[in-house]
Amino acid sequence: MDRKQQLRNVAFGGAWSEQIAGREAIAAAIETLKRAAAGAARRDPRSPETSSALDLLCKNHPKGVLLRDAWRRGATWEPAPRRIRELARIAGLLAEGHGDAGQKSGNVQ
Repeated sequence: MDRKQQLRNVAFGGAWSEQIAGREAIAAAIETLKRAAAGAARRDPRSPETSSALDLLCKNHPKGVLLRDAWRRGATWEPAPRRIRELARIAGLLAEGHGDAGQKSGNVQ
């Protein structure tokens, strides 16, 4: 049973269960972008998974369109360390925009 279905089955009801699933999806999308940034020297950071994560994170972000375009540009930068720093910076901005205080702009783990 997936997490969304588990939360739907909770007897208490209310919108909080949907909020939990939404926050988990955002956290997973942020992690996807962080991994894509960190691995940008070995893998193309424009994968379908990364595109889905970008769509989710940019949808309600005030500067989502600009950050999505910045990610696409940054994904083509050379050399690889420059590309990694730029993508990590953008991932950090998206994380901060979604209230993820644990993420500072530019951190790559």
